[in-house]
Amino acid sequence: MTPSLPFVVAVFAAPAVELPTELWQVAPERRGVNAVNPPRSKDRAVLLIPGLKIHPFRPVYATRPEIREHQQASSELVRTLAKDSDVFAFGYAQNVSLDAVARSPGLRAAVAQIKNAGYQEIVLIGHSAGGVVARIFAESHPEAGVTKVIAVASPHAGSEVANLKLGYPRVQAPFVESLAPEARAQVPLSKLDDKLQIACVVCKVKRIEADGLVKLASQWPEDCRRAGVPAVLVQTDHWHAMLAPGSVKVISELAKQKLTRWSPEEVEKAQKVLFGE
Repeated sequence: MTPSLPFVVAVFAAPAVELPTELWQVAPERRGVNAVNPPRSKDRAVLLIPGLKIHPFRPVYATRPEIREHQQASSELVRTLAKDSDVFAFGYAQNVSLDAVARSPGLRAAVAQIKNAGYQEIVLIGHSAGGVVARIFAESHPEAGVTKVIAVASPHAGSEVANLKLGYPRVQAPFVESLAPEARAQVPLSKLDDKLQIACVVCKVKRIEADGLVKLASQWPEDCRRAGVPAVLVQTDHWHAMLAPGSVKVISELAKQKLTRWSPEEVEKAQKVLFGE
């Protein structure tokens, strides 16, 4: 059963909450040191924001930040991004809605720390729900200094899998339920600022119009198409979207390129490729 409208409104209308978050600098790596005063070695900073990780057997893990495989200093993604950027990893507890994460003091503080270090560019790269978090944050805080958002395999319009109501502990219910299509439809999105560079990395597996978890039309939603947000197709599944060599190459290129909005003709051409429209 999907959450009722009053429940959805109550969750998303709640004020910013204090939830456990963490910021690590992973390139140049600072072992055992959180990025309180990050040293700057390049002009561009990349902040990696992860998506949902379910903890069915140890629910307590969902209540504290953790660094994911693709955020590790040794990952191919971080090592590739580090050629042109300083790289940071953001971690957060997943016992609130993704909208609460996007509006949390912890995320604001993390981006502020990066901005105060003097970077000329701040790029948010979010995987899955992390891409939605990145977009909401950039839309809600234009003063934060974010110059680019790259959403990878992100369920902007939700995922039907979130309605299954199984496989995750009760403590993660607010986060999972906020990923349902009905929940996402209840959250008004701000108009995309024309000055914000943004791209959708759309992941797909053979023979289905999805990446195994998120449909293509949710990864590149209608409002992004109307705004001319470019989409790049990568042949990989949802779980390898930040690890597969093809994805790493695309993401790292987008991070350093200047992104421009597509014309209606370019959007129409891409729609035919992705959706057959």
